[in-house]
Amino acid sequence: MQMEVPAAEGPLQLAAENQRLTRELHALRQFIDALENLTEAVEHPKGEGEVMDLLTDILGNARQTIRAKDGSLLVLDEDSGELSFVLSQGAIPQEQLAWRRLPPGKGIAGWVVENRRATIVNDAQMDDRFYAHIDEELHFKTRSILAAPIIGGGQVLGVIEVLNKEDEEPFTVDDQTLLTLMCRYAGELLHTLIQQDKQQLSA
Repeated sequence: MQMEVPAAEGPLQLAAENQRLTRELHALRQFIDALENLTEAVEHPKGEGEVMDLLTDILGNARQTIRAKDGSLLVLDEDSGELSFVLSQGAIPQEQLAWRRLPPGKGIAGWVVENRRATIVNDAQMDDRFYAHIDEELHFKTRSILAAPIIGGGQVLGVIEVLNKEDEEPFTVDDQTLLTLMCRYAGELLHTLIQQDKQQLSA
């Protein structure tokens, strides 16, 4: 026997579904706009300052599209193997986190670099890979993490992390796919910038 949904619940469910679809459509539009800007930047490379502004936009677009409260962009130091926080957005002020370093292989970001693939951690405090030292220093609480590698020219150049999804929702595989695509474009931008610097030094 099929159970009928009470009439009073029908409109409420429809309104909730419409709200969800509207939110997803808005996120998709943001994502498409971000990819268009990134495509233009990759095809027509700009100066270092403009690239950093664009990377800031990438991080912001990733947070908004995925609905994450916080986010950071880390760059890999090839010589030391450390990851440096270059950009941060959200609850922790940029000046408190900028240029802090993660030891080689430490944290979720370190795991992403070593494995060259994205990962979802919806209970950070219970994950053995989680590096709690920075949370403790900055009096911050990381609940969930989605991280993806920034790959350009076939090399891992860094990591983008987004933290603590709104309404304490879990990160999803769809979120991971979106962030991975954004990181691929970010990788091409960083690779282009590195090549430009090398050419200038050798000129």
